[in-house]
Amino acid sequence: MDTLGLALKISGIGIVVLLLMLSLFAGLISLLTKYLKDKPEEEESGAEEELEAEAEPLSEETDLAHVAAIAVAIARAQSAFSSASQTTGSALSSWGQFHLNRRLNASVTSRRTK
Repeated sequence: MDTLGLALKISGIGIVVLLLMLSLFAGLISLLTKYLKDKPEEEESGAEEELEAEAEPLSEETDLAHVAAIAVAIARAQSAFSSASQTTGSALSSWGQFHLNRRLNASVTSRRTK
């Protein structure tokens, strides 16, 4: 029983010390955030003006060409995705693989016995 009492005293002291250290750490963080402020970043107005000057409106023909190219790319991606999912859907089924293996093994044994 003496060791149990000693262990409880040590753990109680440890918890109190841990609580004190955490409160000191929180106080230190609070002081650091109070006295150390972030400096405001300087905005570059010259760079923004250059970007606005470069962004010229495109003609309607080039806009339509861009839209058409994007639509074709989306259609090709959808058709490739749908055809890939249809072909691999049955191949990934475990029951389908089991049935296929069973049929292949049956044909191998029938060919060997003839």
